[in-house]
Amino acid sequence: MAEAGSRRAELAAAAADFRGALARLDAELAGLDAADRSGSRSRTRPPHVGPDAGLAASAVGDSCRALLQVIRKRCPDLFPKQDLDPGGVGEPIPLPARQATELLATGLRQAVATAATGRVPPPDTDLPEAVLWQEGADALLVLVGRCQVELGEGEVAVTIPVRCDQLPDFFGQVRVLFAVGSAARPTGLLAATSSKPEGPPIVVQRWGEALTALAWQALLDVTRGVAVHAGRDADGAGLVPVALVASPDGLVVLPQARHPIDRVVTG
Repeated sequence: MAEAGSRRAELAAAAADFRGALARLDAELAGLDAADRSGSRSRTRPPHVGPDAGLAASAVGDSCRALLQVIRKRCPDLFPKQDLDPGGVGEPIPLPARQATELLATGLRQAVATAATGRVPPPDTDLPEAVLWQEGADALLVLVGRCQVELGEGEVAVTIPVRCDQLPDFFGQVRVLFAVGSAARPTGLLAATSSKPEGPPIVVQRWGEALTALAWQALLDVTRGVAVHAGRDADGAGLVPVALVASPDGLVVLPQARHPIDRVVTG
């Protein structure tokens, strides 16, 4: 218990120290472009949270790698000088708010593309701007290309525009709010949300769980994408995320090497 308390205190201090670094990084990374957006549309059932196989070689993975290359030049001490031993913890990686929200927007589009084919699309794939979910007689058009992401103190909010025949003017918005860790209240990789997101009752009662899963998948993909490109473990595998902190200034991801029980040998 003492060790866990010490780890939480260290993460809280590190996250707080990065407030200034996030602001400086945001200015320095102003020239980093978001991934291209396409006008394509896919048709699929709602996505479900799944494994991250192939995530590193994807639009989110490529965007994370490009962003971390710039951060590595600006803050080289954040990254391990050598491969981490099993269970070893790296330094927290800060993502300024603008870059973090752009990554999450790409993650939302990638999540629906993955659900459409059953596999993570390669980096050069045009990601959909909208997806039509169908189950029986029910249908919902999800405008993933127009989603908005907001970061708060220990909060990540994703607003998803939707269309269906039962809505006034055939248009509505659903807001999924996740309570995650903050500098004052680290929670590891745990997150909490309400049983139903905010939005038109006719939509959230039927599609609320699927929309929440979509937003959560995007958040997981971004945190895993950052961790996998932050360093390697002794077996040559990318690191995994073990903690996430959110603030209006951005996100902080804590990467760690896998423990001996789940080591992945890549050679």
